[in-house]
Order: sequence, then C-alpha cells, then structure tokens
Amino acid sequence: MNKEIEIKVRVKSLKAVKETIAKVCSFIKEIRQKDTYYVPTHKDFFTEKRVTEFFRVREQEGKDQVAYHKVIDLDKKTEHSQEYEVGIDDPKKLKTILGFLGFKEAFIIDKHREYWQCGNFEVVLDNVKDLGEFIEVEVINSEKTKNFTKEYCLNFLKEHNISFLENISSSYPELMREHHKKL
Repeated sequence: MNKEIEIKVRVKSLKAVKETIAKVCSFIKEIRQKDTYYVPTHKDFFTEKRVTEFFRVREQEGKDQVAYHKVIDLDKKTEHSQEYEVGIDDPKKLKTILGFLGFKEAFIIDKHREYWQCGNFEVVLDNVKDLGEFIEVEVINSEKTKNFTKEYCLNFLKEHNISFLENISSSYPELMREHHKKL
C-alpha cells in the first residue's frame, strides 16, 4: 500500500508549463493510460458527491494493473489516498471475469501522461480525453516525507511561477462523471 498526497490543477496549456518544468525537473517517461472504472453490484462508488473509493483496470504499455483506492481524512489537511495496486498480465481476461462477477463498467478515462521528477515531487502533465489538460504534483509519503501536505504540493507550483486555471479537488472519475451528466 502507498500513501499518496497530491494536488491536481487545470491548466490552459501544457506547452508553457512544460517549458518551465523542463528547467527545474528531470523527464522520466511519457505514456498513454487507459483506465476502465468498475462498480460492484453492492456499491456504486460514483453515486456519492465526492468519490472516496474506486476500482479500476489500467492499461498502459508494459505495466497493466488493477487498483483499488480509498480516500482517508476527506477534506482535512491530512487528506490522502491509500492505494492497493497489483500488476496483471491480461486486462481483457480480467475485464471478462469482472463481468461474470457482476461488476459494471462505469466509464473509461484515456490520457496521455508525462512524468517528471522534481526533488521530493513527481510532477505529471496530463492531457485527458474529453476533460482537458492538468498537472498533478505528488509526493509518495514515506518516513522521510511524512509531514508533507497538499499545501506543500501547491507551494511547489507557486514557487516556480506555474499558473493554473483552478485547483481541482475532484478526481478524474468525478470529473468524467460530471462530463457524462452534461452530455
């Protein structure tokens, strides 16, 4: 299990952000991720105003996985997610099994991601189909970083004069749910 502390902000253009990030961070990798979110028959994770847990199958080159995430301390300064992830060899077969078990596909989030290492932070530049462009600033909590907060992540953007349109407290699943409601 990882303890994830992160912020997400919407930006007008990733191009300008990338120019700034490239000056202070090291490029790690660029990938496409296709996340298929599921709900079990006994509990629809996406009916609550704030999504506090989800189950997904992630398809990405070289590292397909299944994951369950749960938000802890919602709307508190100490808010974070517990993540349980495990690699899988055949996402298509797993999806078939989930269907047999009664899990329903909620939606798919298709995104292009760039990962950058910036000292204590991992910065991710996301272009998400149907949702737009975002930056995530994340620190994985460990003994060394146990006192990090979301504010600390936000300060990283401010210190590097990275402007953004809005601070997003919603997850991509929540944003996609709202997008689907508008259609």
